[in-house]
Amino acid sequence: MKILVTGGAGFIGSHVVDAFRRTGIDVVCIDSLDPGVHTGPPGYLRSDVDYCFADLRRLNPDPRFDDVDVVVHLAALGGVSRAAREPLNVIDANCGGTARLVEIARSWSRLRLVVLVSSFSVYGSKYAYRCSGCGHETDGSRVGSDLDAGRYEVTCRLCGMEAEILPITELAQPNPLETYAASKYMQELCFRGFAQCPVSILRLSSVYGPRLRLNDGEATIIARIAGWVRAGQRPKLLEDGRQIRDWVFVGDVVGAIQALLDSPSAPSLVNICSGIRTSLAEACERVSEAFGVHCPPEIVGGYRPGDMRHCLGDPSAFKALLGRDPLALKDGAPLAFNLGA
Repeated sequence: MKILVTGGAGFIGSHVVDAFRRTGIDVVCIDSLDPGVHTGPPGYLRSDVDYCFADLRRLNPDPRFDDVDVVVHLAALGGVSRAAREPLNVIDANCGGTARLVEIARSWSRLRLVVLVSSFSVYGSKYAYRCSGCGHETDGSRVGSDLDAGRYEVTCRLCGMEAEILPITELAQPNPLETYAASKYMQELCFRGFAQCPVSILRLSSVYGPRLRLNDGEATIIARIAGWVRAGQRPKLLEDGRQIRDWVFVGDVVGAIQALLDSPSAPSLVNICSGIRTSLAEACERVSEAFGVHCPPEIVGGYRPGDMRHCLGDPSAFKALLGRDPLALKDGAPLAFNLGA
């Protein structure tokens, strides 16, 4: 079997490559080594993998791609702030690159599965909340006057009590709110009508693990927390630090991709998330424990307009695919973060 991994030099892609090679599968990678991420080929690249350093948008495939059996499509320019600065570049890379892949893949006669790695960001503000008092369901919108007064929880519009987030399922309709999320959803749409083989879409919650980039302009919140703690700086948290996030360990993402290859009928869409409610303050504690230091967060208050209070996924389909529960942050953080990383 031969597998093509696009974005195979990146954080998640490199772990996917490692896992396939451990099982003896031939791997070919495409990666542009985007200078916004890489200063050159990373040191963890493998000598037993065929790397094609090229921009997917302009790829002219040679015979090494003709016998590809499976495609794992991870290639994308990431980052909400970068997409806001470079909308044309990000949309062109993410959508144009995917469209080029679709165009090329139609000629691969051995192709039997495409795994498209997407993002929870495509859901936007589709999170639902249920009132703890009257049971009424509402969306996650918050009133500016409440936020100004330090009342950060979503409240019921009928009785005014606090509402609890409901885990988002695969049935929720995408509603991307910014350019990066829109480009990820457009990647999904590029495969509409693709008849060469089945396509499985994995929508990833926030991923962490070894090789996660810390302390750069596009770092996720868990990466920023880890960067602060590693530098001995107390993480600064807005609001009250009780915001819930749903983190998934990179090894579980890899496990899902491997399971798709072994599945007799790969699902068309799976949310890749832990489903475990972890506050930002608790995340700081877990990361500090992993680094072996005491570095409690500083709750600075205030808020950023447009931020969602909580994010949480329903991992039911993911658990069924993995055949087990995904790792909680308390178990995954020691595998991801240490002072030698």
